[in-house]
Amino acid sequence: MVFEDGLGTRHHTLDATAQPLEILTLRPELTAVPSFEFALRERVSRLAGFRHPSFGQVRSVERLDRGATLALISDHVPGIRLSEILAFAGKELLPLDIDAGLCLLRQLVEAVAMLHDALPDVCHGAIAPERIIVTTNARLVLVEHALGAALAQLQYPRERYWQALRIAVPPRAGAPRLDRRADITQVGVVALELLLGRPLAGDEYPDRLEEIAGRVGAVSAQGGLDPLPAPLAAWLARALQFDPRHAFASAVDARVDLDVALAETGYSASSDALEAFLMQYCACVAERRIPSRPARTTVSAEPAPSAAAPKPAGASSPLFSSFGSPDSSPELPAEAAMPKKPTASRRRLVAAAVVLALVAAGGEAARRYLIPALAADAAGTLVVNTNPVGVAIVVDGQARGTTPLSLRLPPGPHVLELVADGDRRSIPITMAAGAQVSQFIEMPRAPSRLGELHVRTEPSGARVTVDGQFHGTAPLTINDLAPGVHVVVLENELGSLQEQVTIEAGTAASLVVPMNAPQGAPVSGWISVATPVEVQLYENQHLLGSSRTARIMVPVGRHELEIVNEAIGYRATRTVTVSPGQVSGIRLEMPKGLISINALPWAEVFIDGQRIGETPLGDLPIAIGPHEIVFRHPELGEHRQSVTVTTNAPARVSLDLRRPR
Repeated sequence: MVFEDGLGTRHHTLDATAQPLEILTLRPELTAVPSFEFALRERVSRLAGFRHPSFGQVRSVERLDRGATLALISDHVPGIRLSEILAFAGKELLPLDIDAGLCLLRQLVEAVAMLHDALPDVCHGAIAPERIIVTTNARLVLVEHALGAALAQLQYPRERYWQALRIAVPPRAGAPRLDRRADITQVGVVALELLLGRPLAGDEYPDRLEEIAGRVGAVSAQGGLDPLPAPLAAWLARALQFDPRHAFASAVDARVDLDVALAETGYSASSDALEAFLMQYCACVAERRIPSRPARTTVSAEPAPSAAAPKPAGASSPLFSSFGSPDSSPELPAEAAMPKKPTASRRRLVAAAVVLALVAAGGEAARRYLIPALAADAAGTLVVNTNPVGVAIVVDGQARGTTPLSLRLPPGPHVLELVADGDRRSIPITMAAGAQVSQFIEMPRAPSRLGELHVRTEPSGARVTVDGQFHGTAPLTINDLAPGVHVVVLENELGSLQEQVTIEAGTAASLVVPMNAPQGAPVSGWISVATPVEVQLYENQHLLGSSRTARIMVPVGRHELEIVNEAIGYRATRTVTVSPGQVSGIRLEMPKGLISINALPWAEVFIDGQRIGETPLGDLPIAIGPHEIVFRHPELGEHRQSVTVTTNAPARVSLDLRRPR
């Protein structure tokens, strides 16, 4: 075991190609909820094609111990969990200065905004220091981002999500939701912990959150404390959603506002500051020594958590809120206590020190999997990810392999080419010395020739056989089914039922069957949804399925449905009566939102292939959902941009056609 929290325990192993994996074995009290596994498998399937350097790659959901234990299998991300860094820093009075904390925060906000933008119907749902890795080259990586949909099935009260799982949930009427608003709140809580330089204690959330946020300061690298600048304090309040009327509508808005706040306050939020802190942290971990500090300097203005408060994972004693006197602890060398701006050789030392600390803390598992990532020399690093993976990469006319791919390139201009199924795409890039450039490209995907089937029964646990082959017990997802009609047999102690399901290539069918009715009675029908955007269907706060499924099987009778797309702010209710063996259809029209479009110097604008006019264009009514905008200029050419219009706020798109692209 390498790490344990309220979700379960993590172990390291190797796959068949000797690549390191991390296995999260989930706690039985979580997986006992019937819809937990179904929602987890559905989300993992949804994320199958998602690749980005800021997110650990999720591989699959498996049943271990002869089916007794549910596990999430992911690629292992070398590094240190942020929860361990914060717990150690709080215990050992090691200041996390504001530039280092803001460097991590900016990476976190950028990653969440990218996820929300790339997958409009997906959120993380469980962002916390326990699920954030800080790598040896001062990068932040989010892991276990497939769990949100499953954890939402627990329907815990807000306080229990925090106490049991360290998951922050914004206040709202009714049951808590792990949606995009929750993602923003969770980012705000992580931001507060970075500013404090320690984890929040169990009794500090949610009741004392506003009090603590109002008194947090800005810690310097030397341990001094200044008031938090007003732009950052305002950003924190909006992220924590103290006033829902002024809360961030999306992670994209939070990213823009954070960039503005950093520009106004003058903080660099640089990787140099983070690398300097990591070097100091690793020196303390390796030697278990506390660096000297100026007397009576304070990290935060609020009192420390009491000894009775629950301790975060990794903490071995209560956390303190002020530094001791210089006489109370031995001094580190001056270069550790007073970090200077890292040079290239210093960055190599940082990476080596991080690995040393990981080996000391993680034992054999760390020695087995962690490889030092020494800092760059004059060359830069190009990281290329595509959806789907396996795309051939050509750089400056030379074939370099297939995605996902990381390359070392000399400084200067280069031409990146992606080749897949006869489609060739060229992207000009410029490498700076020692820099890392990341590219994530969506490539045309060949339609799948197979389909899948989601099976759920009430009560759960029915044995599922498809075309005479046993597949396990419901709820489960059966992949790689050939298109056509399949015979599904469901059996439990009350008897057996037989259903015919039609599978279509590249789509997922859903089968939901009650197993408590007399044998032979007609028990189910279907609901189909026609809508221009994907929506989810809920009944009594339980997810039935989404409009991606052609037909959703439900018990016969009257159903009160809640139809939701959180990403675009759509929510509606419909009542439908389902007859035995019949399909009841629902047709939805999206309401209008507003969009404003501008371009410099000017451009002709087309939305979804239809000419709209010439810029500037303000407050145009348009159906909510995703749209493609094409800008055309007789001399500056054509440019395309995607935008998602929501009901939360008008969408604004601005483009400078004069800038090289």
